Amino acid sequence: MHILNVLYYILKRMISKYFSRLLVLVINLLLISSCLNSTNDKVEYSPDAQIYAFSLSSKTDTSNLLSATKFTIDQINGKIFNQEPLPFQFGVDSVVLNITGVSTYSPFTQVQLRLDPDSTYNWIRSDSVAVSRLNQITTTAADGKTKKRYDFELNIYQQDPYILTWEHINTGYLPASIASQQTIAFKNRFITYFNTGTAIQAISSDSSSGTNWTAFNPAGMPNTLLLSSLVTANDFVFGLDATAGTVYCSADGVNWSQVITSHPVKAIYGELPLATKGNILIAIDLDGTLTFAETDNFTVLNPMNKVPANIPVKDFSASRVDIPTSYSIKYIILSGGTTKDNTNNTDIWILQEKDGIITHILSRKPTTITVNGSSLFFYDNKPYMMITSSGRNALIYSENFGLDWKMAAENQTFPAGFNQRTNASVIIDAANYIWIFGGISATQTQLADIWRGRLNKFVNN
Repeated sequence: MHILNVLYYILKRMISKYFSRLLVLVINLLLISSCLNSTNDKVEYSPDAQIYAFSLSSKTDTSNLLSATKFTIDQINGKIFNQEPLPFQFGVDSVVLNITGVSTYSPFTQVQLRLDPDSTYNWIRSDSVAVSRLNQITTTAADGKTKKRYDFELNIYQQDPYILTWEHINTGYLPASIASQQTIAFKNRFITYFNTGTAIQAISSDSSSGTNWTAFNPAGMPNTLLLSSLVTANDFVFGLDATAGTVYCSADGVNWSQVITSHPVKAIYGELPLATKGNILIAIDLDGTLTFAETDNFTVLNPMNKVPANIPVKDFSASRVDIPTSYSIKYIILSGGTTKDNTNNTDIWILQEKDGIITHILSRKPTTITVNGSSLFFYDNKPYMMITSSGRNALIYSENFGLDWKMAAENQTFPAGFNQRTNASVIIDAANYIWIFGGISATQTQLADIWRGRLNKFVNN
């Protein structure tokens, strides 16, 4: 009987213990349920009907151009469009829309599409859309009331954007007989310096027109100045008397004076991106050794490493390559010209500063291309070069910023009236025009004409 009493006591304690816990659990569940019902009664759905991300895709777009296209969402004016048009003759029948609102999950209670000529329907995410007819998107926010309307544009080039269209601007704006010439763009003017054989003279024009030229005599410029050495940098024009290794500069292009340098200067290559000791890259004679140096204004020269053999030091063409979005694509490209031994340079050089020294590599170019008398320029975010080929001028360009080169297509050929030339001055202006000034003809005479060209893609920019 004693044992039964003990068992009864234990069973009673267990029931009491677990029943109390069960009771607490039930009460807590009731409280939670009550709180949830209370919260549900006070939910405020977002009134934000804005689209925050937008993209398109299509199974028939085998090149994935649509999925890579960036769309601008103009919240103020209610517009969605691609700023960079799709290629000429691009077309797909239907697309899939990817629209993201303030929340990735169910941001809108409704998305309404309007298609030409006059069709409106409520969009379901899996729907295919005739994108050529889509002109408007209207979203309704999660609150079921607030709406936002966007006009939609899918921009496609209506003509080949890579056709270069040329126009003849001027002929005979220089004296009949000159020995050499060079044109620069400086402080909103074109200035053409030309050597008559006894003196250097100049003529200038507003850089927007290339007409109405005014002649002047550059004061203080020696007639031995190498015109192909002229470089604009840091609000000055610099030029080199290659025979003496002396440098001359001008703040206005008219009045010139000699700059006293600590070493003879043998070449001026131009402005070097990411320079640490001065942004003008030059070659100097350092105790009999041709050496790279950097400077700001030639009053202080900062020697670097030895100049490699066979690099051009005279009559070369140079172009600065500086991609703002890239840390590594910042250098100078050289072509043509002659070396210190007066032999022709047959290579395309890439010069870049790294760890305080100038490194160099040679570009890969087709073996049939000669760079003698070539003209480099940076256009449409890529290096171009005007060369002579098969008795005429042609353009080559690089899609990897100078490492490899290929011939431009037929849509970038020069017009029939463009005389074959070498050593022309090529300038790119703010309106994306390519200006070509003079040069040496196939009969070794100086040309005195001006041409201007531009890609179709820049016509309406």
